[in-house]
Formats: sequence, structure tokens, C-alpha cells
Amino acid sequence: MKLTSEIKNEHGTSVLTILSDPFFLFPSMLKATNVEKIDNKYKVEIPIKGVFYLPFNLITYVTRYTAINSVNYVVNVADFAEHRWGNIRIYVEDKKMKLDLDIPLPLDFINSKILGKRIKVFERNFNELIRVERIKRKI
Repeated sequence: MKLTSEIKNEHGTSVLTILSDPFFLFPSMLKATNVEKIDNKYKVEIPIKGVFYLPFNLITYVTRYTAINSVNYVVNVADFAEHRWGNIRIYVEDKKMKLDLDIPLPLDFINSKILGKRIKVFERNFNELIRVERIKRKI
């Protein structure tokens, strides 16, 4: 799954604090049902339900790297046969945010459509989600 998009950002660079939290990002963007920290990485379970019901969760192991204006998540997708490596990169500027996903998924045609729709919803609701989270965290 490859996706690049630019999102209008009304919150400046303070949004980086929230986007660098996997406990916020993955449930908000990919509708993850379970995020847990294991040592220095995170285990993220993403249910795959769309037009077709696939009776499993997509399990990924995520490592986070932050920089001054960006967050990079290295994603290890644990599927049936082999592990697949990918990246989620988020670049934040004052008035916009660039989201760059490059994740090889099992059953890519089906899963990329399901997850792509979730990401589009996240993009539409981005500023409101961040506003609510900033209020919760008092940022």
C-alpha cells in the first residue's frame, strides 16, 4: 500500500507531539483495536473488516523515530508467511502535514482499499481529532 497525501494543519508544529503517540495515531488513523507497548516497540492490531469479512486482525510491530519536524514509524507487518517492512512518515510544517505510507500488506488489493478508506476519514476529521486531543492533554 502506497499513499501520499497532504493535510491542512490548523495546529502548527504542536501537532507533532500528538502524532508521535502510537496510542493516538493508530486507533485514529487505522482503527486499531489494540495497541500495546512491548520493550521499545509497539504491537498494533488492526481489524480488517470491509466489504469482505476477513477473520483475522492485521498485526504489526511498530518502532517510532522522531525528529524536529517529523515522525517516522517503521512497520513490520506479521502476516502468514513472512514479515514485511514498511514506513509511515509524517512531516509537519506550520500550515500543512504530509503523510507518506509505504507498507506492503498481505492481500494488498483488498487491505489497501479498506485501510485507504480509513485514512481518508482520518484526513477529513484530522483537525477536529487534534483539537479534541489537545484539549485532553492540555497542549
